[in-house]
Amino acid sequence: PPLVLMDEPLSNLDAKLRLEMRAEIRRIHNQLGGTTIYVTHDQDEALSLADRIVVLRDGEVRQVGRPEELYATPAHLDVAEFMGFRNRLSGRVTRVEGEQATITVGDTLVTGRASGPLQADANVAIVARPDDLTVGASGVKATVESMEYRGREFVGLARSADGTELVFHNAQRLAPGTTVSLAVDPARAIVFPSSP
Repeated sequence: PPLVLMDEPLSNLDAKLRLEMRAEIRRIHNQLGGTTIYVTHDQDEALSLADRIVVLRDGEVRQVGRPEELYATPAHLDVAEFMGFRNRLSGRVTRVEGEQATITVGDTLVTGRASGPLQADANVAIVARPDDLTVGASGVKATVESMEYRGREFVGLARSADGTELVFHNAQRLAPGTTVSLAVDPARAIVFPSSP
């Protein structure tokens, strides 16, 4: 067929079979040479299967592009969240220098790449993926609530003083109740205006 429609075909499969079927769907698609429209809410499926991704929100097209483009430079806050930017901190713009914006989050300065023009003192959100937060000597103060072992590392859930949940990766297990400083990688964080 010239067009194949798939609506979350892997949603009820276990993890191993999902990976195998993803490869098989890609192989069949390449063999047929037609067009496949594949609906998914799974970022990994979208990235691994797509030549082009269309992100929709409430029936509205938010962004269209190659997987690499959407992953590295999401144009909207909701697209960034779909692409794995799970950490979202609210603050105010303190300084803008070129493409970099520094914002005040509580009593901490955090820097990231501006998604577009930003004005000083504007309300914004800075987003980062869990692997772009590191436990260090400085950063956003948070209290560890839980740690999950994921094989090579631990994934932690911490909460800042204002109640914001922060997900981070760490090489060692941290006890619940531990206070940490989470530094945000300025090269990988993105700053968006607060309104979506």
